[in-house]
Amino acid sequence: MKKQTRIPALSGLIGIGIALMFMLTIEGFPCPLPTFLTYTIFGLVVGFLISSSYLATKKFFSRFQVYNEHLSLRMLQAYLVCTLTFFLAALPVTILPWSFFPSRLIAFWTSLGVGIISVMICLAFEYFYLKDERLRLEQKNKELAVIEERNRIARELHDSVSQSLFGISLNLNTLGLIFQTQPERAKVLIEQVKEMVEEAQREMRLMIYELQPAILQEKGFFEALEALYALFQTRYKLEIISHISGDETQVDPQIQLALYRVIQEALHNVVKHAQATKAEVSLTIQDNGEVLVTIKDNGHGFDVGQTKSTGHFGLVGMEERITALNGAFFLHSRLGQGTTITVQIPLSSPSGPSC
Repeated sequence: MKKQTRIPALSGLIGIGIALMFMLTIEGFPCPLPTFLTYTIFGLVVGFLISSSYLATKKFFSRFQVYNEHLSLRMLQAYLVCTLTFFLAALPVTILPWSFFPSRLIAFWTSLGVGIISVMICLAFEYFYLKDERLRLEQKNKELAVIEERNRIARELHDSVSQSLFGISLNLNTLGLIFQTQPERAKVLIEQVKEMVEEAQREMRLMIYELQPAILQEKGFFEALEALYALFQTRYKLEIISHISGDETQVDPQIQLALYRVIQEALHNVVKHAQATKAEVSLTIQDNGEVLVTIKDNGHGFDVGQTKSTGHFGLVGMEERITALNGAFFLHSRLGQGTTITVQIPLSSPSGPSC
């Protein structure tokens, strides 16, 4: 409600400013008090009426898609509504003894000029509205990215650490029962518990590393990727062949983070779902102002249509990260023939999700 009344009130102030500009042009300074008050009141009323009429008609025409899609139609609506509103408001003023409209014809020509000014003001409002809308969408993308990241962390905790802790708990319960009667078996269980604890620790270290990609700032984009590959090679015994070329300083930090997360998620899918032993990651910063990333694995592959429709493996999250940066995300996989993910992002992409 405040926003609905704020715009007409602001328009009233703009109307006063335009009216006083006309007053100084036509009457000069100083001018009689009745003339000054007439200009001021007329500017306030007309500004308020023009804005209110414009918003009301805009709300009506917004029901039609063609109106929302074409700026020219919105500007034509603004011009006609503002011109007509000004002319109708000017007609009563023409009968005043000190009227600044000597005739209805002068009021008509003036209304045409005011219509042009109103269109320029509407263009300014249109620009600020689009800017606010873009900021709102960016904020929404950030919130969705945070939710997706939380869901991914929850899945990782459930699939790895939680199951490891559950296994440790079972082994410890068994160990308490057989420690005195079956010492040899107890020793075996102790070794198993040690291995499971080490496994859980490695999982936690990997997740903490993923949650804090400060290495992007500390070591640079390319070195951060190489460190990520080394982590997967050490942790999962996954052979990773890396191809990196281009000037990393051309890549915006937001794009770097998005690519880092996508490659990270893709490698997670490789080790957790694809049952692959080898992955090849290629990243090229091309001369045409585009970043090209390809991730291939020798896993068992899957049905792309079925998997994407159910939102598995974080594919939806990866695609959303890329499309938020005006990029393109391509997925190709066939049963028994591995999976290939291809990503293209223009270097001039706007800022997207930052987490």
